[in-house]
Amino acid sequence: MAYRAISLRTVKIALAIAICACLVPLASRAEEPSQQDLRKMARNPFADVIKLPFVPDIYFGVGLYHRTGVDFQIQPLIPIQISKKWLLVPRIVATAITYVPPSTPEGGGRLGLGDTVATFFFTPAHVGGLIWGVGPALLIPTATNTVLGLGRWGLGLSLAVLSQPEWGSAGILFQSIWSLPGTHKRGPVNQMQLQPMFSYNLAHGWYLTTSPTISADWTQVLGERWLVPVGGGAGRTFKLGRQTVDANLTVYRNVIRPASQLSPKWQLSAQITLLIANHR
Repeated sequence: MAYRAISLRTVKIALAIAICACLVPLASRAEEPSQQDLRKMARNPFADVIKLPFVPDIYFGVGLYHRTGVDFQIQPLIPIQISKKWLLVPRIVATAITYVPPSTPEGGGRLGLGDTVATFFFTPAHVGGLIWGVGPALLIPTATNTVLGLGRWGLGLSLAVLSQPEWGSAGILFQSIWSLPGTHKRGPVNQMQLQPMFSYNLAHGWYLTTSPTISADWTQVLGERWLVPVGGGAGRTFKLGRQTVDANLTVYRNVIRPASQLSPKWQLSAQITLLIANHR
């Protein structure tokens, strides 16, 4: 009888341990963001998560001789809580590598660093249905050659508005930058960028997306002012081990482009973003 009593007690203890062993991973998984939440964070420019996007672009049909250009940008976003109600979200767009093909029949071209734009968005820490952020933008002339950048310091304003219903996301990013006053060998800067942002959710973390960057250079005559791309692509938000990754590939055709400048006919853009928990 003693042997049976001890055996029954042992079984009960083992069963309790087994139940606890099953519940612990379930609890930890419950605390992890769902795939839908991860996808929302990837699409939200002001989500309270560190983002490290790598963006290589290939440009086809550049200039009169239909050449190919390339650039590679790094665009980190690091949210900083400055109060209980507000976040400061610096967004750095640094062109680490850029290649501009020559505008003459001879070969060559220029390879080096491009300019950098730093934007500092102020956004509410707790948002409702509408997500928004506004702040100053600073143009930094980091280009290593006159062909690769504007060669001027500039200051401007950025504004982003986004909504994330169940089916995806829709929003717009506006930015306008003017060169700072002072004598300079390079011409003035007066540029605007308008970026509509749209995504439609599919199964298993996949989504359709489009986010063309429409730009206007107000220093040019009317026929040379606008660059208007049209297109889109697809992407997916997924886990690579413990690391959350968002990746997408898009293709755009420039339906309106300056004829006398080094503007491409087509653009192939890839974006790989690492999402990193923002531990404070």
